Amino acid sequence: MLSNTTPAPEGTLRMTPPPALKTTATRNVQAIGLLLASVGTGAIGQLILKAGMNSTGKLQLSLESLLRMATNPLVIVGVAVFLISTLLWLFALARADLSFAYPFLSLTYMAVLIGGALLFQEAVTLPRVVGFAVIVTGVWIVARSEQKSAS
Repeated sequence: MLSNTTPAPEGTLRMTPPPALKTTATRNVQAIGLLLASVGTGAIGQLILKAGMNSTGKLQLSLESLLRMATNPLVIVGVAVFLISTLLWLFALARADLSFAYPFLSLTYMAVLIGGALLFQEAVTLPRVVGFAVIVTGVWIVARSEQKSAS
């Protein structure tokens, strides 16, 4: 890149290096907000879809059942929220490594576990809690490894 900020001897051009490119680790850390937004909207979309399916009644593999699902307002909203989650995910993938981003999707399990217990009175057993603790610990390890690399 040419720079005119520093005078150079007559007849010469002064070259300045381009600004430092962001490292992969820095980009990964900066994508965490998008990843968490994608996880949050994905979990909300799943909970809305569950509410919609609960209100649809007994389903069979038939055109009538498919039409009932496709015209259920909660199912439509759930699909729309899930679409927003997908768009946020795509923006996050444009910034972060897939191997960094993908473990964050497992946080959806925890959000859905809590939402299912609160909204649908689903059982939260000790093995489920232990499993989710393992998942969250794994995501924390992945996120911390990038934060240390970015520093």
